[in-house]
Amino acid sequence: MADDLSPRQSEIRERVRDFVEREIPRRVAREYDETEKYPHDLLRQLGDMGLMGATIAEEYGGMGLGVVEAMTIYEELSRRLPVLAWVVGNIMLYGNDIISTSGNRQQKERYLPELARGRMKFAFALTEPDAGSDAANISTKAVFDGGGYRITGSKMFITGAGVSDIVVTLTRTSPSKYKGITAFLVDARSDGYSARPLEKLGYRSSNTCAVHYDDVKVRPECILGGEAGLNQGWSQMMKLLNRERLALSACALGIGQAVVDDAVAYAKERYRFGGASGRYQAIQHALVEMATELEAARRLAYHAAWLDARRMDCVKDISMSKYFTTETAKNLALKGIDILGRDGASLEFDMQRYLRDVLVLSIGGGTTQIQKNIIAKSMGLSEGQIDGA
Repeated sequence: MADDLSPRQSEIRERVRDFVEREIPRRVAREYDETEKYPHDLLRQLGDMGLMGATIAEEYGGMGLGVVEAMTIYEELSRRLPVLAWVVGNIMLYGNDIISTSGNRQQKERYLPELARGRMKFAFALTEPDAGSDAANISTKAVFDGGGYRITGSKMFITGAGVSDIVVTLTRTSPSKYKGITAFLVDARSDGYSARPLEKLGYRSSNTCAVHYDDVKVRPECILGGEAGLNQGWSQMMKLLNRERLALSACALGIGQAVVDDAVAYAKERYRFGGASGRYQAIQHALVEMATELEAARRLAYHAAWLDARRMDCVKDISMSKYFTTETAKNLALKGIDILGRDGASLEFDMQRYLRDVLVLSIGGGTTQIQKNIIAKSMGLSEGQIDGA
């Protein structure tokens, strides 16, 4: 639970918090947003601290930590520089975790030590222009040809696609919707691979790209899991859904905490000389409500992570966490804008950045509507269940 972290988990949280305060003052966080510069240097520093290998087994040079520890990392980074948590999570989920859970021995030995040192970056290419929430509807094809495969197609909104070493690419290798998808480990230096950065409202330094594959050649050993992983891409991805949704929950908590902290500091400064007591009481009550909503979201999220860490059935709990934390953080950011008044729209304050960053969290990892569908099914409320089908 959020208030019952183990000494090790608390130590990880404090290490990340100290790093943020030391290396990412507000001025630096604003510069990343303004310049859209990808945080290479900060990732390297986190690697030097061992934190990029937090979820990698010790035998491969990692720390062997679990989902709760990872959430503390994402949450603390998001309190100051949300985009750093976003790119760290992307690499840890679709580098560390996808290789750890679905890679074969050779792939683990090749990639995990470099990922643990923070010297390698992975991106994950699933979403396509016409395949979003229905992610299995992808059309990018991998065709077997003369001992290897040729990949042709396009992907959209791929984080880090222009700066990563390896892009885990989901392709269509068979007509079956779910059992005809294969994940390839594509070297971003391959001929025919190109990535174009997109202009975005939030997470501006994430190097989120439109990606094109023009007859990109890959060897069979580049299939995630080796040749045994052919047509297993969907099931491989499903193994990471819980972790992805918990990661996004933690990112939302971090932004939500930053909103509350900044709003409280602003109110104290604005009303420190007294006066307008009625107005100040209304602000006090709003801040109390915000802090309470955030605490409820945090307890829900860490309880879901606690269940997942113990391999308990918690799909509903994690969907509740993802839906509630991201929507709560979004609402908190809007309330923070209101509390700052005209300063809420000023680029001199970070509140507008929190709002811009938080909006995508209710979309990634399955939209709020998708999470509600999952929860409804668990409650026996899906259409077929109601009809008795």
